[in-house]
Amino acid sequence: MPYKCFSVRQLPRMLKRPFRLWFVSWMPEHEFWNRHRVLDQAHFCFTLRTDPAPEMIRWIVDGTLHERTGRLPYFSILPAGTRLHTIQTRVVDELMFTLEPQYYDTLMDMSHPQGGEFQMNPHIEQIIHDILESMENIYVPGTVDRLEGLFLRLLEEATLAVSMLQCGQGTDSAIYEIISYIGSHFMEGISLDDVCRKFAIGRRTLYRRWGECFEHSPAEFLLRKRLDYAEQLLSNSNLSIKLIADKCGFDNPVSFAHSFQRENGLSPSRWRTEKSERRE
Repeated sequence: MPYKCFSVRQLPRMLKRPFRLWFVSWMPEHEFWNRHRVLDQAHFCFTLRTDPAPEMIRWIVDGTLHERTGRLPYFSILPAGTRLHTIQTRVVDELMFTLEPQYYDTLMDMSHPQGGEFQMNPHIEQIIHDILESMENIYVPGTVDRLEGLFLRLLEEATLAVSMLQCGQGTDSAIYEIISYIGSHFMEGISLDDVCRKFAIGRRTLYRRWGECFEHSPAEFLLRKRLDYAEQLLSNSNLSIKLIADKCGFDNPVSFAHSFQRENGLSPSRWRTEKSERRE
């Protein structure tokens, strides 16, 4: 999408929110350059790409030097009255929102956003996609309301991503997306190859990146989820072994029985019997 900058301050709203956006801007390949500029509006800036990515970016905010690497996206929160001074010019892809100063405190109290570097994830990518798509229809009634709602969601997701990265849990958010997917869909008979195709990741890469986050392997996690669910069904239902194998996502009852006995030392039917006898 090419450069877009819209003043939405005067556009009609259909929903009542305690704030109003003033400008919404998408600036690909934007030359970031300020010389002691004092902001007259509150700015919420998402720097999504810096080209080329330097070893260190330096700029001065209200007389204080700030430094960061240019390798990750960055979320900046700049209240009105902030003085910016760019030490080095750089070209960035930037999504920016501004609002009038009187709305700043209200918005901060609503969402408590936190700025900083963050790891891009599918949630943020989808919201940004929806924002850019909405900008194509900016004058259609209701679009500005949607943009303001998407803006709030983006603040929340970016804050989560910043917080996760700062506490060391967001270094590979894609792996957390994958483990969540497996945990929710293991009953559907998915394989690791299915997972790799869905997330566009090679099997060896999946194992390597997974191993940097967890002690168990993806295959071990998938099997453990299926066996744990099988134990629940064996204990709390009268379903047949064949049906339990199917409900847990195993290819067939033989594969299920083999995996269950290897992990538990008993066949599924024997495990169920002993569990029942212990209850009595």
